Amino acid sequence: MSGCVKDEGNYDYKDLSTRFVDTAAMPNTFYVKQNESVEVDAISAPGAPVNLEYEWRLVQQSYTPDPATGAFFNKLLGHAKKLSYKVVDAPGSYVLALYVKDMANGGITQMVKMPFTIGSYASPGWMVMHGNNTESDISIVVNNKLLGSVLPDNTDYVQANVFSETNGEKIPGQGANVVALSHNWIGVFTATGQGGYRVSGNDLRIKYSYADMFINPLSAADIGFQTFEKWGYNELLVNKGDVYFIPQPSPDVYSKFGIKCFGEDYKAAPFMATIFNWAYYGVFYDKKNQRFLYINYERNVKQFNAPGATAKFDMRNVGKEMVYAEHGFEGRWFCVMQDEANPDSRELFVCRFDEYDDGNRGVDRIDISAATGLNAAKFFAFGDKANVMYYATDNKIYQNNYAGDRSSTLRYDLAASYPGHVITGMKLLEVNNHNYDGKILYVALYNPATGAGTLLQIDVNEVSGVFGAIKEYTGFGRIAGMNYKSN
Repeated sequence: MSGCVKDEGNYDYKDLSTRFVDTAAMPNTFYVKQNESVEVDAISAPGAPVNLEYEWRLVQQSYTPDPATGAFFNKLLGHAKKLSYKVVDAPGSYVLALYVKDMANGGITQMVKMPFTIGSYASPGWMVMHGNNTESDISIVVNNKLLGSVLPDNTDYVQANVFSETNGEKIPGQGANVVALSHNWIGVFTATGQGGYRVSGNDLRIKYSYADMFINPLSAADIGFQTFEKWGYNELLVNKGDVYFIPQPSPDVYSKFGIKCFGEDYKAAPFMATIFNWAYYGVFYDKKNQRFLYINYERNVKQFNAPGATAKFDMRNVGKEMVYAEHGFEGRWFCVMQDEANPDSRELFVCRFDEYDDGNRGVDRIDISAATGLNAAKFFAFGDKANVMYYATDNKIYQNNYAGDRSSTLRYDLAASYPGHVITGMKLLEVNNHNYDGKILYVALYNPATGAGTLLQIDVNEVSGVFGAIKEYTGFGRIAGMNYKSN
């Protein structure tokens, strides 16, 4: 059986809008640093209801819960129409979410999401260690080439003297280098004084002195920093010719250096090859016995095998002095060497460590002694995209065609633009998967008469090595070290 009843439904519909705020008039992305304040107004759309409720939240962009709490980050920031918030949260990628409710019509809600990146108080960018013979500081160059689209358009400035601003005093001693370490630590190293510090990457606040980076703290007489390198979370240090190695697998537990690497009699040159192969945990040059040595995971120092059929030199018996060494094209280690009896001689000893030791890790030996001004070169830089080699004298930068006719080309002469200045450092930006990897050369200049330092940011062709646009940054002391900071 079936029947009909009278339809008493209400068919007077309301056209309920969910466009309460004008999203086009609001920022579509944010980049802020810790301790900065953010103010943003939920700008009303035309015809929006008057009595609306607002809720601002900061939500993590990652789908990974906090390891300490097991919960996802979801922080209530306020209920006012205009948000005013001092950023105190950890650096990272977030979403600023705004919920606007019309409670008069059943709580209909408009949701607005805005990417919200929090940077460290010590900004990501190009760290510059500078000062004089008695004290140093760290400033950071920040621009869109270094950090890309995360920054607002035309961002270009120097965050000056971050170390002293945070710690209340400068770094004692003449600067040596500044290095980004594992787990957002920064290594701050000096050539004189107490050796430097391990500091927080967030604000450069001191965490450990150089002496306390060792299980048995070093005495002042034992401190003599020479170089620091890392690969993955493995850290390598040379102090007074002794090599130290330690893995740092956890961001929550800091492992200190123990005894020096042992097993051979050696005195390490101040250069270290960082190895992406489990066969070696670091390679260095023993200047005492003039040979290459490597260390393994147990901190044992090992000799390389006898030369194989394709070896260009004997890794165990080189008989040269090391002038400079750096990784370059195809991950090879380029070592600038000279004869002890002939300081004007220069050879490239090229090593490759992406395979286990088969006696053929010395892959090339190139005599570049005839290169213009090379015997007066004090700084070097090797490209990672092609066979590019730069070297600098006090006032000139050359490029050498070591893979071809070994001739040199003058790329820059300070005489015209910077009379009275000398070069105190040179380094290529080399960061995997970075848009400008191998495409920016940083050159440090110093005017002895005024004590002022200048940093040149030079665009370079990563294949041909040709120079492009040059940008100048000022306000430094004598620049002693520089490196990239990613977060």
